[in-house]
Amino acid sequence: MINVRLARGLRPLDDGELRRSVRDVAGDQDGLQHVYAEVGADGADLVLFVTASTQAAAHAAARRVVTRFLKVESLRGWVIRESAGE
Repeated sequence: MINVRLARGLRPLDDGELRRSVRDVAGDQDGLQHVYAEVGADGADLVLFVTASTQAAAHAAARRVVTRFLKVESLRGWVIRESAGE
């Protein structure tokens, strides 16, 4: 389980749009099992449930997915504020 906090970008998005954007860029190699998104006034909180052999590998996979999804045009200006893994 990896938590990622995003700062809001140019275009407001809803929870479902963020979840779909994450799932759309995740590949089988990323081990993404589920994503939770909650959008607020300042940005969004994501929780990525990733299957990996170690916590470090899960964190690396989550970062790859989030980095890819932040390159999507509709997410212009959205950036990672912080991330943490449990």
